[in-house]
Amino acid sequence: MLGVRCLLRSVRFCSSAPFPKHKPSAKLSVRDALGAQNASGERIKIQGWIRSVRSQKAVLFLHVNDGSSLESLQVVADSGLDSRELTFGSSVEVQGQLIKSPSKRQNVELKAEKIKVIGNCDAKDFPIKYKERHPLEYLRQHPHFRCRTNVVSSILRIRSEATAAIHSFFKDSGFVHIHTPIITSNDSEGAGELFQLEWGADLRTEHEKYLVKHCGNIPVFVINYPLTLKPFYMRDNEDGP
Repeated sequence: MLGVRCLLRSVRFCSSAPFPKHKPSAKLSVRDALGAQNASGERIKIQGWIRSVRSQKAVLFLHVNDGSSLESLQVVADSGLDSRELTFGSSVEVQGQLIKSPSKRQNVELKAEKIKVIGNCDAKDFPIKYKERHPLEYLRQHPHFRCRTNVVSSILRIRSEATAAIHSFFKDSGFVHIHTPIITSNDSEGAGELFQLEWGADLRTEHEKYLVKHCGNIPVFVINYPLTLKPFYMRDNEDGP
């Protein structure tokens, strides 16, 4: 009888005791992951674009960047996690343990436990090619992808720091940053109705009368007419058309 009671107590304890669960992965940026001081197997999750892929028999190496740092984070995974969708330019979500890297090229690396492809990328059709230095003229044709290159991303970082420094200087000096109306050729949301400009078109009678009235009903001389608008009897400018 005593043995049965002990058995029942053991069953109750086992049924009520919670099962051990993995600690949820903390989402970090690549910059924060690279700057981690204590890389002792903490489970983290990162999201970014694949910058390079290197597959071996037993190990898969990825370099992932999310734009928060010029340097990419190395991801080491088992070859069983390899997939055809893990190509240059694909966006992925990687979960794993952040550990100290044995290589001298980086301080930490991410030992992947799960790799999820968020958006695949066809390397053949992708305009930015791996290990190619594209000229700036070519990158201007793909403005939505050029920020992923080291050259353009470095320029944008310098511009960001310069803009922040300028704003900080004027703010500390008591200035207020405002957005004034500008003259633009794009007529969207009423932008073309605030400032309207008489450019490359000839003056009509109502325009001439308005200028005379505006100047106080005195004789007005309009000079430097565009050559294409001048009638045959008007004299050309002495300094050229």
